[in-house]
Amino acid sequence: MGFLEETEKVRFEVKKAVESLGYEVEVRVEEPPNSELGDIATTVAFDLAKKYGVKPIEIAEKIVNAINLDVLELFKNVENVKGFINFRFDPNKYSVSVLNEVLSKGREYGKFPIIKKRILIEHTNSNPNKALHIGTLRNAVIGDVLARFLRFLGHEVLVVNYIDDSGSQVAENIVAHYFMKVPMEPPEGLKFDEYSGKVYAEYSDKINKDEELKKLKSEVVRKIEEGGNEISEFARKFSEEVVKCQLETAWAFGIFYDLLNWETDVIRSGIFEWAIKKLEEKGEVYVESKGVNKGCLMIRLRDVEEFKNLKAPDEVLIRSDGTATYVGKDIAYASWKLGLTPRKFKVRNWLQQPNGKSLLTTHIDGEEHDFPGADVAITVVDKRQEYPQMVVKHALKKMGMPPTKEYYPYLYEVVALSGETASEITSLEELKNKKVVHMSGRKGLVFNANDLLKIVFQKIYDETKKRHPDKAEDWLRKVSMHLSAASIRYSLVKTDKNNLIIFDVNDAVRLEGDTGPYLQYTYARACRIVEKAGVEINSVDEVLFETSEEWDLVKQIGKFSWVLNMASETLAMNTIAVYTRHLADSFNSFYEKCPVITDGVRRDRLALVKSFLITMGNAFDILGIEKLSMI
Repeated sequence: MGFLEETEKVRFEVKKAVESLGYEVEVRVEEPPNSELGDIATTVAFDLAKKYGVKPIEIAEKIVNAINLDVLELFKNVENVKGFINFRFDPNKYSVSVLNEVLSKGREYGKFPIIKKRILIEHTNSNPNKALHIGTLRNAVIGDVLARFLRFLGHEVLVVNYIDDSGSQVAENIVAHYFMKVPMEPPEGLKFDEYSGKVYAEYSDKINKDEELKKLKSEVVRKIEEGGNEISEFARKFSEEVVKCQLETAWAFGIFYDLLNWETDVIRSGIFEWAIKKLEEKGEVYVESKGVNKGCLMIRLRDVEEFKNLKAPDEVLIRSDGTATYVGKDIAYASWKLGLTPRKFKVRNWLQQPNGKSLLTTHIDGEEHDFPGADVAITVVDKRQEYPQMVVKHALKKMGMPPTKEYYPYLYEVVALSGETASEITSLEELKNKKVVHMSGRKGLVFNANDLLKIVFQKIYDETKKRHPDKAEDWLRKVSMHLSAASIRYSLVKTDKNNLIIFDVNDAVRLEGDTGPYLQYTYARACRIVEKAGVEINSVDEVLFETSEEWDLVKQIGKFSWVLNMASETLAMNTIAVYTRHLADSFNSFYEKCPVITDGVRRDRLALVKSFLITMGNAFDILGIEKLSMI
């Protein structure tokens, strides 16, 4: 058994001991801040002191004496240290237990009992008029890791990508291409999504500074929403070409989807009308009769506690020209996610993804998709959308969302680049000395994911070829691409989602330190040991570990399910990334001090290496990092 199971056993036995002494209190157990204080500890004596007025040291001693250590067979002792109750593992017994659990469970290692749920995860959501940029890529990587993690635990997960094809950004591209006759064919060397982004950056200001063109843009939005006309068909074809390019970028990073939901299909499905009618029935909306929002349909928020301090809290759902706002459409879409609306999307197969899975897309000519609704709907969205997401969540409650269902806006901070990296991507020398460079789409300062991947790939390819000059070109390119994707993915997920990321290419590609390639290099190092040993090992009866490096690696491996359990409670995916770094560090310390192969093979150490590979491999599956046996 691992750390998670043993902490629960300790908690249970401490609770029994406390109750046997006539007390009642919540028992919490934790890992002490350093190993000198033991392997598992509880501060229950101090909690009892607060509640009952007893002395912590005295009550702790009584609890220690009441604990049946025979039941805790993997522990060698429990002691009272100034009121703290500390438990210590028997290293040999615990090591045998951990290694045998890992070796027997294999790819199932790390899982723990859950209440299975149907979970919908919406991520990426890039406007279909530009290439994916580094900020959108953080969204996609976070969403992909969430999906991989929740599937690993055993939940039913549906991954969707919402395509905002009726917004003003797409409309501006349509005005440029359809009415201003900007060529649709991209110049040589540019993908269609990259070209579309450049057209948007060049023509957006021109359109918005010209009153006639602005009116034309509004008319285009209306036509796109309305459907069944030449402009809407042109817009759909345009958006589909962009999305195909965006998907190719996502696939390069190992990101795949189950369903594409197009905003125009949300509108035409009747889901939007249903949601508005529901809010009208509940008395939550009204038509504004004056001011800048005159003629708009508004949702009433002014009396709601979390909105009442805002200057103008009520939110527009339908503009005075009859077009729907982002918030209005998102409320309707969220009602579908959770199965609140009887209306359904029509879907059809769109294309085959490189992972062999068909990608479904909503389409007016498709068949009705019988999605029963999620128990939990997670929307990955940057923190600038926090207020609109609060409005959506409030509206869902007013529409009758059951307490058994949850709408979860998963907010994250944006991504910037170091000046050196920004300069390398854009070829703008003036950016080089800046500490942080933020993107600006309207200014044309955009850091496309494709450009970033090309730069990272070239650096890693050059280094890989230097290390392996005799390897075939196909191998060099394949390994370099896996290392490149891992370096970027890991950089985007290792940081707390609430913190700004300043991405630096040179930091990300290092083979030492807190990087994806470092983790992959460590994994490959362990693979070589197993290959050289040439011995099959599936269990151990005993271990002869005598070094702190061996014991530290055993403890790190044993914590895997405990870390995953914490991550399941907080959905903080960086917790898993941080764990893999600690696991890799522990293995490399072991590697330097503890040879597996000398005159023969140390079977206990080989079992430890194999257990490391299984644990790290399972973590890689969650993080979306490729397992490489040679780098």
